[in-house]
Amino acid sequence: MNYRIERINSEIAKCLTVIIRDKVKDPRVSEMVSITRVSAARDLKTAKVFVSIYGQKDKVRSTFEALVQCEGFIRHELSLELKHLRCVPQITFEEDTTGDYGQRIDSLIREIKEHDNN
Repeated sequence: MNYRIERINSEIAKCLTVIIRDKVKDPRVSEMVSITRVSAARDLKTAKVFVSIYGQKDKVRSTFEALVQCEGFIRHELSLELKHLRCVPQITFEEDTTGDYGQRIDSLIREIKEHDNN
């Protein structure tokens, strides 16, 4: 990936964080939403936005659904922030499960250590 795309990904992530925190007024959106990574296509037509949502399972699901339903509004707000881009990418939200995966690996390592100590 080239340097320009990485800079744009970083800028999109910063802007999306502010937009979701300050401008999305959907009551289903939790305060515990974190943009973990943005992956824009080379032609900047599309971008995958990986979000990590903390909380109870039902609250996580409703927050993710609300974000998906607000994609158009969020893209519009993003276009107001990123005026220097010719076209703002069409965003799609993806759930980032690396935190859950890391916790699972950590618990397996603890189990192995306990088993070896016994």
